[in-house]
Amino acid sequence: MEKILAYIDLLGFTKMIEKDHQKAEELLLQFYDVAFGVINDDARLKGNISSDCLLVYSDDYAALINSLTEIYRACFLLNQAITNQDFYILPRGAVSVGIMTIGERDTSVTITKDFMIGKALVHSSKLEPQVKGSRLLIAVHATDEKQRTELLENNEIKSSLYQNCTFKFWSDYHYVDALWFLDLNKSPEEQNKEVLKLLNIAVNLTKNNSKNSKIIEHYINTLRIGLLSYSKFIENGNDMVLQAVMKEFKNGKYWFLWLTIIEIAINCQTENKNADWSSVDAFYKNVCLEKNWAHVIAEINKPEKAYLKKAFKAFIK
Repeated sequence: MEKILAYIDLLGFTKMIEKDHQKAEELLLQFYDVAFGVINDDARLKGNISSDCLLVYSDDYAALINSLTEIYRACFLLNQAITNQDFYILPRGAVSVGIMTIGERDTSVTITKDFMIGKALVHSSKLEPQVKGSRLLIAVHATDEKQRTELLENNEIKSSLYQNCTFKFWSDYHYVDALWFLDLNKSPEEQNKEVLKLLNIAVNLTKNNSKNSKIIEHYINTLRIGLLSYSKFIENGNDMVLQAVMKEFKNGKYWFLWLTIIEIAINCQTENKNADWSSVDAFYKNVCLEKNWAHVIAEINKPEKAYLKKAFKAFIK
């Protein structure tokens, strides 16, 4: 039977265990509390959790994605209280759809083992380690109209799905990012307030870990998801959050955020052609002189980003 299945783990958990077993255990228990609190009473969801790995599946596309984005938000809020920069609660994972055989099998008097096999499990579990940052990637089969409808046109899914994600893995799929900072089930005012709260955490984590070369890429990718989530509230380049991000992240190591800022401006300009984006244009003229601008050039020249390169040229005229 076809299921939608998610494979989620905690970023960097093995290294946290090596540094401090007790502290890692405390964080894992917090993750368990969040996951069980969201999933446990929802009869539409099934799965299991082992160590830091959460495996959950359903017949209901929206129920699964909505529960995962709720888990992401709740876990991310916990980072406010963590003062040691070597420890964090950052879920990351992938969602795929496919035929699954699922059942329980007794293997001995004392051991039971869930029996689970299927393409969705293979896909999501192999995709998850490729994910950078606290992202929830959703695989959509390029020619499966049911998947496209249930995932990309489903109003019951209460997070925006960013279809301009250009992550590549299996050639017959394309991948979308769940903009999990945003809960569309709430009023616009509540959405804005929650996104700003989560975005503030993401900004601080990125700033506070700027010298940690092993983790900074993950925080930059997480902040990108936050900015894309917030972009629905941006009317022009004078937005206070956008201004603060442009001021704070001028260093070359943040080149992916440079691209994100310009990408947001391009997307917003499509909806409001008369908005003032002169501050973003000035930001571009400043950072494009930096050595690391070469990374932006390389990124937008990837074949799958032809759409962005074309829009980019129009924006910077």
